[in-house]
Amino acid sequence: LDATSLRARCGCDAPRLQTLLTSLVAVKCLRRSADGVYTLSPNTAQYMVSTSRHFYGDYLQYQIGRQFYQRMGALPEVMTTGKAPSYASWFSDPEVAKTYTQAQHNGSVATAKYLVKKKLQLGGISDMLDVGGGSGAFSYVFVGATPGLKSTVLELPEVCRTGEGIKAQQTDDVQTRVKFVELDATSPAWPVDDAAFDVVLMSYISGSVPEPVIGALYANAFKALRPKGRLLVHDFMVN
Repeated sequence: LDATSLRARCGCDAPRLQTLLTSLVAVKCLRRSADGVYTLSPNTAQYMVSTSRHFYGDYLQYQIGRQFYQRMGALPEVMTTGKAPSYASWFSDPEVAKTYTQAQHNGSVATAKYLVKKKLQLGGISDMLDVGGGSGAFSYVFVGATPGLKSTVLELPEVCRTGEGIKAQQTDDVQTRVKFVELDATSPAWPVDDAAFDVVLMSYISGSVPEPVIGALYANAFKALRPKGRLLVHDFMVN
């Protein structure tokens, strides 16, 4: 569509719309042909169209747009003082926890499916601990792909409530093999038995907790593993 057609579809003032379109072309979200027709870039078509199996728009619209951007005003203070709100305090608000968890779910499902297909061999295991597992997305995918595997998701209370709602949308078989247990992962003691799990998964945890807590976090993870068990760490790596 050209700018005129888009204006009619959106009911948006032309100069404002043209500014937005120009910006989206500049950051390669859209493409503009020589005759002024706009089309989606390949990345936008893949990740921002709701019918795409790689859709990631919920994460950007709700988690980034509604929750993270408005908190960036506190960045100078956080950087100079080292003091920042914890996820536990932030997620004590049921609506915040629900929005964040639901927004993260689709992207986590897609990542989990990729890992199972391309990176991981999960056969021969029976028990998994999913630390800070959010909606339970990784657990649903891993359990669904591994006969007999059961998973325990450790999460904050309000996140567990949202996760239970999402779990209710899974198949009956997956529902019976995934359970949520309330926990702040930074707590010194976890409500699980020692040496009880073949796999401990920590996805996006290391970069989400204060640095002094990380050592104890990994110590608890290793304590929960059976001999020859596997610790799976999935996170952003910044060089």
